[in-house]
Amino acid sequence: MSAFDLAPITNSLPFLLQGLGLSVMLTAIAMVGGIVLGLTIALVRLTRLPVLAPLAALYVNGFRAVPLILVIFWFYFLVPLLVGRSVGALYAVLIAFVMFEAAYYSEIMRAGLQSVRVGQWQAAKASGLGYLQTVRLIALPQALRHMAPLMVTQGVILFQDTAL
Repeated sequence: MSAFDLAPITNSLPFLLQGLGLSVMLTAIAMVGGIVLGLTIALVRLTRLPVLAPLAALYVNGFRAVPLILVIFWFYFLVPLLVGRSVGALYAVLIAFVMFEAAYYSEIMRAGLQSVRVGQWQAAKASGLGYLQTVRLIALPQALRHMAPLMVTQGVILFQDTAL
């Protein structure tokens, strides 16, 4: 008789693999959605629009100040009250993860974009590029080098948070 019995693990393997698949799916969707929404929020914050920039800052600071489990509860229990019908557990958690991660990715991207030298922005403007062209063609490729380690770390944290 062995001292360590693997039978409970092998019997539960299909269930464990299903859970792993769900965690990977949640991570992938939340990362893509969080990066897209986070980039939008970061760009709004960097443009310093008089009305939108403070709202974006409030969004980021608000979500970063609240624990993720509370955000999940809000979307699971409060959204059906506001919408008038049940959203479903999977959709509630997907929306919560995307919105929560967008706040963190927004700060990573904002810091990365601010790390690009001012001369690069000025040169792009002098070349006749618009703001979004400058971001897409000049700033983001340079900022990605600074953002990549933090984005990978945030992705690992997100994968761990899917246990919630």
